[in-house]
Amino acid sequence: MFFVCVTVGLVFFVSKYRDNVLRGVQNLCQGIITSTTCPSDKIQDENINNINNENNIILYKNPEYKLNKIILADSLDSSDHAVQHLYCNLTNSILGFDCEWVNNGPVTLLQLATDNGVCALFRIGKIGFVPPKLKELLSNKSILKIGVEPFEDGKKLTRDYGCRVFGTLDLRTFAEYMSLPSCQGLSALSLKYLGVELNKKEQIRCSNWDAEYLNEEQKLYAACDALVACLIYQQMNEKINQRRTIFNRLVVFIKSTYIKKSQYNYFSHNVPLGLIDVKYSKSSSSSSASLKSNNNAIENTPHKYQLKRVLSESKSNVSLTRKDVLYENCYLKAPDGETLCSCDRKKAEWYIAKGLAVKVNDDPFTVRLNFEPSARCRGDIGEYYTQIRLNQCVVCGSQDKFIKKNIIPREYRKYFPIVMKSHQSHDCLLLCPTCHDTSNRQDLIFKRHLAITCNAPLSPSSSSPTTQSKNNQQRSKRNYQNAVKVLNEKYNFLPQQRREELEQQINEYNNHQNELSINESSDKSSTHGQKVVEYFKHTDGGLVSLEKQWREHFLNTMEPQYLPPLWSVDHNQRRLERRITENRIEPEDAKIAGIIT
Repeated sequence: MFFVCVTVGLVFFVSKYRDNVLRGVQNLCQGIITSTTCPSDKIQDENINNINNENNIILYKNPEYKLNKIILADSLDSSDHAVQHLYCNLTNSILGFDCEWVNNGPVTLLQLATDNGVCALFRIGKIGFVPPKLKELLSNKSILKIGVEPFEDGKKLTRDYGCRVFGTLDLRTFAEYMSLPSCQGLSALSLKYLGVELNKKEQIRCSNWDAEYLNEEQKLYAACDALVACLIYQQMNEKINQRRTIFNRLVVFIKSTYIKKSQYNYFSHNVPLGLIDVKYSKSSSSSSASLKSNNNAIENTPHKYQLKRVLSESKSNVSLTRKDVLYENCYLKAPDGETLCSCDRKKAEWYIAKGLAVKVNDDPFTVRLNFEPSARCRGDIGEYYTQIRLNQCVVCGSQDKFIKKNIIPREYRKYFPIVMKSHQSHDCLLLCPTCHDTSNRQDLIFKRHLAITCNAPLSPSSSSPTTQSKNNQQRSKRNYQNAVKVLNEKYNFLPQQRREELEQQINEYNNHQNELSINESSDKSSTHGQKVVEYFKHTDGGLVSLEKQWREHFLNTMEPQYLPPLWSVDHNQRRLERRITENRIEPEDAKIAGIIT
């Protein structure tokens, strides 16, 4: 009993003073990490400017809020240096986040700040791309990126540079959900929670962020926007903790400490998961702002908000994504040991189960065929199919969710001759849902171009004979099914005349069923894809020119940064040309493909 009382007492003590205990442990760990991994502050760097305390007090009117260091990163090396400084000063896994750009141009300046006053200004417009280490930091879901409209800023970074940003939290959404006072802008939030009036003069806010050199006012303005977001978030959390009872603090502490982080955990950073990576909406947040501000509302409402987010996502994202990896990188070898291609494990095990191959290695899983394959690809064409394939979006590099993308859409490819599509996975790539949706929209534009060029409308007229015939057939089938059902269930209760009408309807359907089927197949008009394929069959270049156009369209519109090595626009053409030299393709197929005239 004594030990039980002592244990309960310790738990309540820790729950009450856990902020002080955790802060001490964090400072100790931070000191150890800084002394071992961080660059020494004694090192002089022309891109690092220390802001004196006098300016801090004038700006914030409170010595507690200090902007200790601004790191200006305008090259790859200085960017990596800045990212390392951010990691070393990171506490509670939160960063202030903001972006600047000129007019409607791409993002030119990215600001990240820690809550202890270290701010990094990344001039990605001058660098020309988002450096890999910075990209890794931005995509880290365990680090919150806090600000006003951070979700929109992250989307703009994705559009401009293909950089995915995860872990964004809008201060307004967080405040309204937690029944805290909220304002529409960062300046108003700063005045409300910090008593600090930010410098939002138009000549600085709308200045040239793409200039060769940023002046001190620009640096200070940009750094303060990111830092203030962190400080506001801290003040919000303090107000939330003041409203919690000791028991509720204990519950939150246990959840945040002992519950394994997963997609079902509603307390990442003590923030409901449904608030992360969502766009701020006045209409949706007004309902959460009306929630009661008592302790039960704070602890129990995340489930409602998360459910709303899941429902909205299920409506907007209708494409099914892969939960498992597509490329398992197993290998298929010829009887002499030459590697033929990489494949998935299921296919490799199928060869073993059929007695067509034997396992020769476990890691990587490799099987050797018992028979000589009909052909072997040589050179870089064959090497493409033997290389290791990465499970990532070929456009932006995201490694979360994937959708297979057919670069040449199936509505065209299904009309290609077998030789052009058999054992050929060159044009099947992985895209994330966002890039897949963008690519589909771009594809529709190109399809409209082909529709005009090839005189192949995208959809037949609703009054065409084919459509009318199909509608009539479907209507007759429904009437037939209803008649059978009524006769089976209510035969004895039907008047004689009604029974005869239903029986006649069934007989008519049975008599004309074959005729309707024949008419449907004979009257069926050519689809858009079929017409386009027929058009290219009879033009110079053949079907390989259609393939090239689709691949070039994908490259020009999506600008993929992570294509597999050896992926090329003329891959299939060179593959077929090699087959011609080996007499492995019929002349008629080669002519249709456009390899020979």
